[in-house]
Formats: sequence, structure tokens, C-alpha cells
Amino acid sequence: MRPKKFFAFSLIFLYGNFFYPLFLKPSSSNSSSPLFRDINVVSLEKFLDNAAIDAWHPRTNELIFMRRDAQGIWQLYKVDEMADNPEAEAVALSNRPLRARGIEASLIPRLHKGSSDWHPSGEWFVTQVEIPNNISWKYVRTVPEARALAEPGAGWWNNLFLVKADGSLWIKLTDFTADDTESGVLYPKFSPDGSMLCWAEKIGPAQPFDQYPFAQWVLKTARLEWSFDEPQLIDIRSHPIRNGAIFEPQFWTADKKIIFAADIGYHRLYYPAYRLDLWEAELGRSGQLQNLRNLTRTKSFYEEQASLAPDGTLIAFMANLFDASYEARMNEAWRRSGSEINSFIVQELVTDLYLMDRRGKVLSRLTYFADEDWDNAHPLVTRSAWSVDGRTILVSLTLRNNRTGNKVSEAIYRLQLAD
Repeated sequence: MRPKKFFAFSLIFLYGNFFYPLFLKPSSSNSSSPLFRDINVVSLEKFLDNAAIDAWHPRTNELIFMRRDAQGIWQLYKVDEMADNPEAEAVALSNRPLRARGIEASLIPRLHKGSSDWHPSGEWFVTQVEIPNNISWKYVRTVPEARALAEPGAGWWNNLFLVKADGSLWIKLTDFTADDTESGVLYPKFSPDGSMLCWAEKIGPAQPFDQYPFAQWVLKTARLEWSFDEPQLIDIRSHPIRNGAIFEPQFWTADKKIIFAADIGYHRLYYPAYRLDLWEAELGRSGQLQNLRNLTRTKSFYEEQASLAPDGTLIAFMANLFDASYEARMNEAWRRSGSEINSFIVQELVTDLYLMDRRGKVLSRLTYFADEDWDNAHPLVTRSAWSVDGRTILVSLTLRNNRTGNKVSEAIYRLQLAD
């Protein structure tokens, strides 16, 4: 496949306080659907502009967020969610690392990083860092969109790193090199006790595109060993699951279940990864996944980016359940393009934030960004995170150009639920 055509695949990847009452609908708007019950959203305000949620520690209240620098590289920042002026009080984590193991510290500011998760202690976080001199740099002038594949939301040519909470030390956990053209990691997540990690690892290309539009991945788990000279992953295990190609960890539960987004069972349909469901699997005593269960079961819609309430009873997630014609438009895209690369997902996917219980019962639509006029752009709700009391949710919103699918802006909103 020619490089320009191949890297057009990058187009598929999704990722001041002012009050915004227009995004809130009256609670009665949910009552017409038997799927929903009333959950009162008190307010929705913009928390940070030009930013995307990365990880929020419920105990320390420290929020890691991502922001592009002047060169378009994703950098990491940290701020207290209760800050009077979040913009002024944010602290850079990745601009000047003091030490690094497995990589030159001076390289880190020049590389994409993100898709982080806090260790329960609050002393460390895990994140993705792109591999220096990976193949996307070779096409930066002729095919600049190639660089998007190395961003943390796509994960191609990335490694996992363990990072001190203040950003002073970066330790490489996986060891892919620039020569590993099919390498990649995505969405690392700590177990509740911090002893284990799960993540997605890239194992194959996005070919044919109508079967593998997000490429081919496998779910992996490992124990994080702290007794060596430096932390490292041990007992690394792959968990291949039949009839699926994309597996994105969302979070662990207290009873050792892993919630992940996947396209399992849709391999005979067009663009399986554009039909993501939220799944649950238990990590058994043998270290193998068992008791897989599909929580959402919606082949005609898209669900991803789930976050668990602190009490473990509710799950916030991004979805397009309001978009009744989504599957029909997807099928029409296949009739036009077949197995050829296309930009359907970034031009057509519009999402909002929903709430469901642990059994997968949808309870409420929390935001209505999709109902607003965004001036030749469309909204995509992505990551969310909960406060320790379960009454505040932070949510990222991306706007994409209707014609090109390119990102126009990103912001973090703060949503307050009633007591």
C-alpha cells in the first residue's frame, strides 16, 4: 500500500470557567424513553480550554490533562480540580523531565505522550510515550497526517512508561523500537491495588480496512514488580479473544473484572470497530480471562471511553445511542469505498455522555452537545472521570470539522449531579 494512502488511516482516530446551561436538557426529556430514568444534572461548565482529560486521582484530586504545544506535540500537565484558576495553577509534567530510564530524558518533551492512569498510591502514573524516530517521522513532510497515528489516542509506535507524580522520573516498561513497525500500546490501566496493569497491544495492520479499521490488537496483562532495582513488568500475558480485533481497557473493578471496549462478534459485519461495545471479563486465579459478558450489545451504535463511579455502581460512557441512522450511513460508506480507506468515523461519529449501571442498563443521557449548532463542526465526547463523592464528572469534548473530520478544538467540562 502506498504510504500516503496507508497513513490516511490516521484520520479515523478520535481523541476560564463559564456556565453553559444550553447543554442541559430538562429531566423530562428522558422520560419519553423506557431506556432512561431521571438523573438530575445540576450544572455543566467549562473547566479548561485547549485540553483533554488524561487521569483524575479521586483521593488526591489531582487531574492530569493533555495539551498540545506549539509544535503540535501532546504534553502533560497537572492541576487540582478544586483550583480557583485551573489555567494559572496548572503545572507542566513533561516539558522538563529530570531523569529517565530506557530513554534520553531530553527526548521526552519532543514526543507525544498521554492516555495515562494513576497508581492508587498517587505517587506514580502510567502513560504512553511515542518511540523516538518512529516511521511516522519519515513521512512528516509528505504525509503530515501520519503523525496522528503516534498520538496517545491511537497508540501506534508507543511504549508504556511509569512516571513519578511530579514528572521528575520516567521509566520505560515496554521495549518496542523504531524498527518494530507494527508496535503499539493503548490505554494502560492499573488494578485497584496497583499490583497489575492491563493494556492493548498492536499486533497487526489496518488491512483490509473494512475488517480492521482500527488495526489489530490484543489485550495484555502483567504484574508490576517493585522489588527490583527499578519497577518492571513481569508475568506478561496475552489474552487473544476470537472474533474480535480491537480491545481497549477502560478500568478494573474491585472484584478483578476488566471492563474494555471491543468489537467481538462483529467480524462478519462491515467496519466491526465502528460498532464497539463495552465488555466485562474476569481475571481468574490461573491468570486467564473468563466469564466474558457484553454489557451494551448494540451492533448499530458505538460505545467507548467508560469510567466507573467510586462506589462501583454506575458507569459513565461515550455513545451515539441517539443516532438512529448511524449504521445505515456506515453501510453506505462501505458501498462507496469497500475495503478502501475512508474517513467515515471522523466525519460521521457524534457522541454524548451516558450513564448505565453495572449490569449494562442505560439509565440516562447526561449531555446534549450533539443537539447544539457548532458552526460547521460536530461534537465528540471522549474520556470522563469521577470525583471521589460521585457527584462530579469531568468530561472531554472534541470538535471536528464536518467536511474534513480534522479536530477543531478540545476542552474539558465539569458536570455536577444532584445529591
